[in-house]
Amino acid sequence: MTAALLPIVEELFDAADHSERAHWLLAVPLDVLVRERVCIRQALVKANFPEGLAYLEAEIAALSAVRGRDGLAPITIRTTREYARIGVQVMARGSAMEGGN
Repeated sequence: MTAALLPIVEELFDAADHSERAHWLLAVPLDVLVRERVCIRQALVKANFPEGLAYLEAEIAALSAVRGRDGLAPITIRTTREYARIGVQVMARGSAMEGGN
């Protein structure tokens, strides 16, 4: 990686497992997901984290979608985003459940 990585993105590369990556994805500001999506995608591919990739793509699609008169993205995009978020939330809970927390 380049020395120009944001410290917050370095945290993703340094994550020990999918649970940590999932927590990071759910907490990182959305503008970081947009601006740093190439590096984030590389980190998720390198970690073999398909749920994280699906979440990243769903968030980017939702943030980039043309919104309707109600101010919302199309229902297909919103639904995809929610299912992807649920998948990442399950992964985030994984280590807590395994560790008995």
